[in-house]
Amino acid sequence: MRIFKNLGQALRGLRLNRGNTMLMTLGVMIGIASLTVIVAIGDGIKIKVLDRITSLGFGPESFSVMAGAGRLFFARSRNTTSMTLEDAEDLLALPTVRLVVPRQRKSIQIINKKEFTSTRVYGVTPDWQLARGWEMKDGEFLSETDLDRSKRVIVLGATPAKKLFKDKDPVGKMVRVQNNFYEVIGLLEEKGLTESGYDPDDRALIPLTTSMTRLTHQTYLHSIKVVALKASQVPETMEAVRQILRQNHNLSVLAEDDFRFITPEGIMQRVTESEQALNRMLILVSTVSLLVGGIVIMNILLVSIRERVREIGIRRCFGARRSDITIQFLFESILVSLLGGIMGVALGLGVSFGLERLNIIPTHITMEPFILSFVFCSLIGLIFGIHPARKAAFLSPEESIRSQ
Repeated sequence: MRIFKNLGQALRGLRLNRGNTMLMTLGVMIGIASLTVIVAIGDGIKIKVLDRITSLGFGPESFSVMAGAGRLFFARSRNTTSMTLEDAEDLLALPTVRLVVPRQRKSIQIINKKEFTSTRVYGVTPDWQLARGWEMKDGEFLSETDLDRSKRVIVLGATPAKKLFKDKDPVGKMVRVQNNFYEVIGLLEEKGLTESGYDPDDRALIPLTTSMTRLTHQTYLHSIKVVALKASQVPETMEAVRQILRQNHNLSVLAEDDFRFITPEGIMQRVTESEQALNRMLILVSTVSLLVGGIVIMNILLVSIRERVREIGIRRCFGARRSDITIQFLFESILVSLLGGIMGVALGLGVSFGLERLNIIPTHITMEPFILSFVFCSLIGLIFGIHPARKAAFLSPEESIRSQ
């Protein structure tokens, strides 16, 4: 077939002009290598953030409902009193819900003799530990008895425990919160600072009933954590939760929600905003590099045509049609671009593996770079090869032979 013959001629032309072939691949190679590394870094950061969020007890099957309208962690009003225990009980009755954990929160000082620290004190139920999957380092967690009797007991996170007790065991000791003394019954396992600087260990937990009667003196909730039976049921569960809360809060059809949802995806988007902006800029740079590579291919092919005028003339004299010459040079352009893409992917994968191995930055390899490189390289080879191919095809055979 003529198309295979033209492909053979293109391969022969590239083989005989190795210098030009290598020059044409460089721009595309650099662009594809950059794109491969950027995609690998972006995927690596997403996976690391999601793993970190999951390790903090925010798995894909869970979400939180925060009191107050607003966006993610930012409420429009600090004094929101719309969410109650009745809301939590109604949400627990949903068929797709496994756990519901109502919570109160107050930032306050905890004192141990001469030592003191400010931390976030949460009023929670015993299901908090199941919902968060947070292990105990020492002691025990809050019990149903503690909740029913509004006992003055407290579970410390690693950060306040270190500040209040240094290297001593805090379990069994007494600390003062406001004007009440609490017995430390447990110590949470340390999680460590997140990449954004948030300290999940800077917290203390007391029974929700104790928080309502002795700490906040309020019955409204700061938030409710909901755990669905399956991750796939989260969207429908969130919609059911929205309908129940709007009905319980007597909101009209036109009124906006007086609560907001926090999901693992929302947290990840918030945490990776700066990385996403950097990735977009780097992708733009890679795109420019690919365009430059395409221009280089076009210009070198134009120079190559002037060097191969006699070859083109002889082919035309022996029966090659203009379409044959066009296809030959389009094949050359596309093959050079694909070769640069293959070299670029190989270079990008090497850099990505190196970054991961040296713990410089997390990366994750997927099929996306291979697909992107094939598509981009084919398009670049086709688009920037059209002009040289047409110029070669429209050379006069007689003049081509006489010119040399």
